[in-house]
Amino acid sequence: MSTEAVSPSRSAATLPEARSAPTPSTARVDWLVDNADAYAELLRAIRTARRSICISQLAFDADCVAEPAHRIGRNEGTSSGALLADAVLEVAARQPVDVRILVNASVLLNTARPLHRFFASNSRTDRPIRVRGMNRFPALLHAKMVLIDGRDAFLFGSPFVNGYFDDRFHNPVDARRPSRELGGRPVHDLSVRVTGPAVRQLELIFAELWADSAAAPEDERHTDPAEPPVARANAKTGALRMARSVPRSGSSRSPGGETGILSEMLTGLDRARSCIYIEAQYLSAPSIVSALTRALDRHRSLELILVLNQNPDVTAYRRWQNRRLTDSGLLAHARVGVFALWSTDRAKDGSGSTLINQLFVHSKVMMIDDRWVTVGSANLDGVSLDSYGNDFTGRIGRRVFRNVRNFDVNIVLDTAAGADHLADSVRELRTRLWAEHLGMRRDRLAAAPAGGWLPFWRGCASRNVAALSLANRRGTAELPAEGGGFVMPYSTRSTPAKQLADLGIRVDSRNLRLQFDPGWLEVHCSPNWVRNMFL
Repeated sequence: MSTEAVSPSRSAATLPEARSAPTPSTARVDWLVDNADAYAELLRAIRTARRSICISQLAFDADCVAEPAHRIGRNEGTSSGALLADAVLEVAARQPVDVRILVNASVLLNTARPLHRFFASNSRTDRPIRVRGMNRFPALLHAKMVLIDGRDAFLFGSPFVNGYFDDRFHNPVDARRPSRELGGRPVHDLSVRVTGPAVRQLELIFAELWADSAAAPEDERHTDPAEPPVARANAKTGALRMARSVPRSGSSRSPGGETGILSEMLTGLDRARSCIYIEAQYLSAPSIVSALTRALDRHRSLELILVLNQNPDVTAYRRWQNRRLTDSGLLAHARVGVFALWSTDRAKDGSGSTLINQLFVHSKVMMIDDRWVTVGSANLDGVSLDSYGNDFTGRIGRRVFRNVRNFDVNIVLDTAAGADHLADSVRELRTRLWAEHLGMRRDRLAAAPAGGWLPFWRGCASRNVAALSLANRRGTAELPAEGGGFVMPYSTRSTPAKQLADLGIRVDSRNLRLQFDPGWLEVHCSPNWVRNMFL
């Protein structure tokens, strides 16, 4: 669908955002860990816009709160904040800014119409804020970009929806996080801001999406061959590259589609020698699992550390992920550690009990040897990388969803390709993420210990399990980590209560109060996605 009439014959090259002012010649990368900090940086950039704001999103709710009114400590309660949509309205009223917003508009998820109504009803200028919906069902517009003045480019991990908001404290219960999206679970995510020549690449990607969204193809029938296309190498070179996934017939410039993100990942994994670190919402793509096992077979000292969700939002992924981990041997491999994140805090009712909740991992990070990293919107599943049908185990599902692929965008930072000023960026990201997950100072995580990183992680996870078990038996609120989520071993059991029991931790409402423990329907039927169809 489209909320405005624009001729589809207009090429991407004629759009205003493709003719922005020159960007700085030197690339810069700023890692934005967790959405409170990411939103704060985004708002600062939006409020300085002078010419253009271009947004591509899976979902954009008009009531999305982008910034707390003040910095909040772990036990300071909640606050209201600024609406992201209001910030766009304010800058559009103050400056002649060209605002274009492109959101997914398929039967699975469509926020285009309510967002268009919001801007039309609240605009304080005659210059329209243009909102378009892209419908390429069953593929989704999954790329989450914000481009400002040809100067700043943000790649977000999360949709602009309140259920994904969180800060570095990851409180088990937070009123700023409504339960309708992820059961109210705390959310860990990663976004990135880039400046320099890469902004131009992202502008061209947005311009192409914008032009192609003006009208859907008349014939949506698939005539694809049985196998998905071979991943093509990204045409861009250098230390900082953009890669994307595009469905067949999803782009006027790439009618056969693109699998550039998968190509970059496979190339990066082929170069791994010492440590692969992945934190991801899902791990179900057979191509990635196979590449990981091949890397482990090639290099006998290589370690693999995985941080994954035990209860993904789309519930079929739990079964697919556990089957991939088990059948590949990764779950039992001596040089592989699979971990989950949990968050704890003292109850505020004076009972002295401890609140505990799963921490939902929404980031999409693959990091190799402190020299290579990719971050963006692409999950490690078939629909983000090559073919959704590859995730299915049944013949019908594999055929129905064969070659279904989303629109996704990632950055790739490859320090082996040059750019000395970016050489420390991968290590910086790793130490920031691990400091949060492990509850340690970053300086302790700069260099690998003598025994390697995997025993180090396993030791942290074991100590957290032991400390939580002890606190539960004593009925105290002595937490194993101060602030934020903490790491524990991964379990293939179906519910959080069973996962804790798998670790020897008994949930007792007097001492340990579990905040998210889904029933049968939530474990097997993804009710939130069903609800989204009727928004």
